[in-house]
Amino acid sequence: MSASTGSFSFDRKDLSRFLFDLYDYEPKLLRKLISARPYVCPFEEMERHVPANAKVLDVGCGNGALLAILLASGRISEATGCDVHEGALASARKAAGRTGHSADVSFLRIGSFAELPDDCFDVVTMVDVLHHVAEPERKTAVEEAIKRVGPAGVFLFKDMVEAPFWRRLAHNIDDLIFSGEWVKQVKTAEVEKQVRAAGFELVESLEIPRVFYGNTLRVFRKI
Repeated sequence: MSASTGSFSFDRKDLSRFLFDLYDYEPKLLRKLISARPYVCPFEEMERHVPANAKVLDVGCGNGALLAILLASGRISEATGCDVHEGALASARKAAGRTGHSADVSFLRIGSFAELPDDCFDVVTMVDVLHHVAEPERKTAVEEAIKRVGPAGVFLFKDMVEAPFWRRLAHNIDDLIFSGEWVKQVKTAEVEKQVRAAGFELVESLEIPRVFYGNTLRVFRKI
């Protein structure tokens, strides 16, 4: 699937080229890894759930690729990205500044999910974050994220699939190589149950295969 906002294309090849050009200040290998993300991560499926002129909080924003894409597309008016790694945030700030859009964007280093901005957002995203969180802390992480969703707002959750085994294994090996972690998969049903109990409805549920990987996407709206 490909979609676009104005002249900005969400075609995977176009997104890859956009990210490769945007992050030209990064080391060669990291730049290539960032530009490969659209072939693995379904940005085009996520962006269509972000309303025009939305105020967005990206929990665990990393180097800011998702926010950079939303900024460059003109989709959002204000954004905050949060992460535990200052190095990633420095890259995210630089990328956001190079998109050529004047949205109000800020990046915040947090030591815990309780330190997320005490504000309401139209959209809160948590993309490929929860599997890096220790299992006893996952419920708290989701709880703190959805607290920041404003009235009728959207919680956009994406993580790795639980099955089939070989796709799950591909993610595990990827994380072991690039983050040094052998992660434990998130139980998506538990996330759904928790978010619904907090006053949200599930508006979309997708399992999206990409290359060797698989993505679990859940979109919730606050009732």
